[in-house]
Amino acid sequence: MTRFLTLSILLTGLAAPALAQDRTFACTMTEACRTDGGNCQPEDLTYNFTLNPTTGAGEMEQREGNFFDGHVYDSDGALHFLFVNAAGAELATISEEGPIVFTGNMAVGRDMLHYRLNGTCRETTGGAGRK
Repeated sequence: MTRFLTLSILLTGLAAPALAQDRTFACTMTEACRTDGGNCQPEDLTYNFTLNPTTGAGEMEQREGNFFDGHVYDSDGALHFLFVNAAGAELATISEEGPIVFTGNMAVGRDMLHYRLNGTCRETTGGAGRK
């Protein structure tokens, strides 16, 4: 029995830990609303996300090719990406069905900007084929 327990403990210690799965999304923002939530205009902006809800790590690539690291949260069929820097904060919420809402509050000079982008995402994780 002692040999069995020793072997079990050794095998458990040698087992590879489960790897956290990155989920990637290609998102197209089709509407941009600025300031007071009104003043909405059609847009064609591309954002890409690499999100890992297991580790909480995420990365966003904006249309200009700028990369931003942030935190990922998973809640009831949606992934949330939170990016915070010295100018403000941005939050992207991607639902399992594909819609995305991206909101931001940033200080630019003496102005405080509030904006919302609406669009859809397609999951590209390993050719997942979702919206």
